[in-house]
Amino acid sequence: MNTNSPPNNLELERAVISAVLRTNGRNIDSLLPILKSPEYFYSPIHQNIWQTFLAMHREYVPIDLVTLNDRLLNNGRSEACGGAYYLVELSNDIEPVNHVESWAKDLQGYARRRTMAQLGQNLIEHAYAGDADPAEFAASAQQTIDKVLEGRMDVAAQKPSEIIRGYVKYLEDLEGRGGDGIKTHLYKLNSITGGMIPGEIIILAGRPSNGKTALALNFALHAIHQKVPVGIFSLEMMRYLLVNRLLSSTHGVEGMRFRDGKFSKEDWAHIYEFAQWFDGKDPWLRIWDKPSLSASELRAQCRRWKKEFGLKFAIIDYIQLLRPDSRGGSREREVAEISRMLKETATECGISLLVLAQLNRDVENRKNKIPLLSDLRESGAIEQDADQVIFIRPWDPKTINDIVEVTLDVAKSRNSTTGSLVTAYRRRRLQFLNEKENDWSWLDF
Repeated sequence: MNTNSPPNNLELERAVISAVLRTNGRNIDSLLPILKSPEYFYSPIHQNIWQTFLAMHREYVPIDLVTLNDRLLNNGRSEACGGAYYLVELSNDIEPVNHVESWAKDLQGYARRRTMAQLGQNLIEHAYAGDADPAEFAASAQQTIDKVLEGRMDVAAQKPSEIIRGYVKYLEDLEGRGGDGIKTHLYKLNSITGGMIPGEIIILAGRPSNGKTALALNFALHAIHQKVPVGIFSLEMMRYLLVNRLLSSTHGVEGMRFRDGKFSKEDWAHIYEFAQWFDGKDPWLRIWDKPSLSASELRAQCRRWKKEFGLKFAIIDYIQLLRPDSRGGSREREVAEISRMLKETATECGISLLVLAQLNRDVENRKNKIPLLSDLRESGAIEQDADQVIFIRPWDPKTINDIVEVTLDVAKSRNSTTGSLVTAYRRRRLQFLNEKENDWSWLDF
């Protein structure tokens, strides 16, 4: 690579063109989606040759040394391309042609870097120009960036004949895995939704003190129990308070003990047992309790966790505490930006994203207290981008009963059904269980 010029690799360019010539153009169909235009080559000679290849391919002209040389002579480009002597050199190269697609992708990378380098140079020149319009340049720069990102799209299998074999294999593997959805411990909820699918956003919404965090942590514990890697973003609660809740759910230490600090001998036995259990969960769990987390920071952390321990399921507690990357405009617009970023994160990382949200007070004034999608605070974008929306139907948290009957409403499910189910909420241990279930043991770790 020449370090005194924009990013390029002339040896790679030569190898790609040589590979096309030496196979009489048989591999050009696989290269065209990668190297769509002559600009992917840095050398003017190679740009001319590739442009000629493209024209010959469109016209169904066989590509070989003779036809290429003849076309260049007719177009008056032969001398600019080194003449017949250079073409013979190319056709006599000995590099193995089976690596040509990899070389083409490398050339694509060099072309992107040249584009970004030019954009940076233009940005500097624009900044020093006294009469320059920043807004106009920003729009132009965004178009350049979009063009670079567009070139990253995977264009491999597009024809039905290319897709179907892999698709059948995918279904066979899916049956063997019992589905892709992350199942919860609530079997009626699983029967309605089919679980939480990678790439989906699941909204879990309720009024304050109605058990949103408790239910989300129950889902997390069950996932960990099934060896599913889990990440928790706690924007409202510090890590020790979050771990208190996990300790209550798994080992039965009541929540009041964390307020008055009066632990019994039995409590301490449970605490030490929990500590040993929790200490061994590094392969399956990460907790992030940084306040004022931005949507892009969350996305970056999910990427890191995906690489670090294979993240599959992430919980955000809760969406109204996430901040947008750019301030300004209405709150609805800010939430729309956050919601879009969350959807892109779930899709890009291939994770199920459980997002906690608040319900408006309006639902409490309704006779049946059944939440509607419009009850979501700042609901527009959240409701639109969510694949599933699960409501905790409001109940009176002032009741003295330990076990409370709580209804969950699946109000939206893009790829399955909707419906309701009744759960038993064991408040002192922060456990949501199936209705009338006597076996609480799966949460007693």
